[in-house]
Amino acid sequence: MKNLGSFKTAFLLLSILGLPGLLRADDPKARALIEKMSQTVGGMEKLRSLRDVEYRYTYRDKKTGKADISIERYVFDGELSWAKYLTHEYRIFPKQKGTVIQGHNGKQSWVTLDGKLISDPQALKQAGFNRRTNFYWFAMMFKLLDPGVTHKYEGTRNVKGKAYDLVRIGFEAGVGTVQDTYLLYVSRDTHLVDQFLFSVMDFGIKDPLLMKVTYKEVNGLKLAACRTYIASNWQGQIKGNTWTEEIMEDIKFNNGLDRSLFDKPAP
Repeated sequence: MKNLGSFKTAFLLLSILGLPGLLRADDPKARALIEKMSQTVGGMEKLRSLRDVEYRYTYRDKKTGKADISIERYVFDGELSWAKYLTHEYRIFPKQKGTVIQGHNGKQSWVTLDGKLISDPQALKQAGFNRRTNFYWFAMMFKLLDPGVTHKYEGTRNVKGKAYDLVRIGFEAGVGTVQDTYLLYVSRDTHLVDQFLFSVMDFGIKDPLLMKVTYKEVNGLKLAACRTYIASNWQGQIKGNTWTEEIMEDIKFNNGLDRSLFDKPAP
C-alpha cells in the first residue's frame, strides 16, 4: 500500500451518478468535512505516534458462518503488514490444512504454508491484496487526508431519519495500483463516517459494496472496529443477499514490533 492510501488510485473515474467526471482540485466543502471527521477519530498524527498495532481479526460470511481469523500486525511507518491465520476456511486456502502466514514489507508481499514459501501467482496476489487492504481498512479514516486523495461534495442523503453529507473520494494518478471509488456518508450529528460505498477494481468489482461501520475507542482513537458489507448500488440500495462481517478485537498499540518480521523468509 503506497502512501497509506495504497491500492486506491484513479486518474479517470465515472461519476457516482452515472456521468463521467475527472477529480482534479479539491472541493473545499468536502475537504472540510473530512478534516472534521479526522479530528473526531483522533487524527493521523496520533495514530502514527502509537508506532504499531496487533489485533485479532475475524472475516466471516454471516450466511454460512465460514471465517478467516488472523492475528494482524502492522507498523505504521512504511505500512508494513503481517498476519498469522488461526482459522482459514473462507477466502484464504479454504481447502488446505496448516498454518498460513502472509507478509508485506512495504514493497514485496509473500505467503507461507506451514513455513514453506508459496510461489503460486494467485496466492501471491491474494496475499498482496489482503495485506494492503487489511491495513487500509484499519487506518482508512485517518488516511483520507493523505497526499493524492481527492474530495468532492455530492450533496446530502437521509438514511433511516439520519442526515448525511456525501463525500466522493478519488485518488490522483500514481497513488496506488487500481481505480477504486468511495462515497462516504458523513453524519451531521457525530461527524463520523457511518457507512460508505466502494468498488473493488483489483477483482473487477465495478458495482459498489455498501460498508456499515461501528467504532470502538482505543488509546484515544476511534477505530472502525466492526464493519459489515453487502452488494449495493450507488444510491445505497442493497442488492446482495448475504452480509460479510469484519471484526477487530484485542487491539494493542506500541508493541515494539521488529521490522524484520515483515520481510520475506529465506527459502
